[in-house]
Amino acid sequence: MQVVGSYLKKHIEALVKNVGIENACTITGRSKATLGGYYSDNPEHYDRYMPIDAVTALDKTASFPHVTTDLGEVICATLSRNSRDQVQKNMGQGA
Repeated sequence: MQVVGSYLKKHIEALVKNVGIENACTITGRSKATLGGYYSDNPEHYDRYMPIDAVTALDKTASFPHVTTDLGEVICATLSRNSRDQVQKNMGQGA
């Protein structure tokens, strides 16, 4: 689990940096310190991970779904992406 945890934290950091720390704070409603703890490799944060609602919100905003893709790789799953318009239509939010 330690290796997977470290791998996840690296992708969480990439996601936050992709979106921008200030934007990530706004999108998730969490502070910089809280977000930093999610990807920190300090021993005090070894078991602290970003909640899935925050991951989803950030992955939707990012140019690439870093953590969702990472989770797929961890379980040996292949993911494909639809356009944002197609996703909204499938969820009943589009025209």
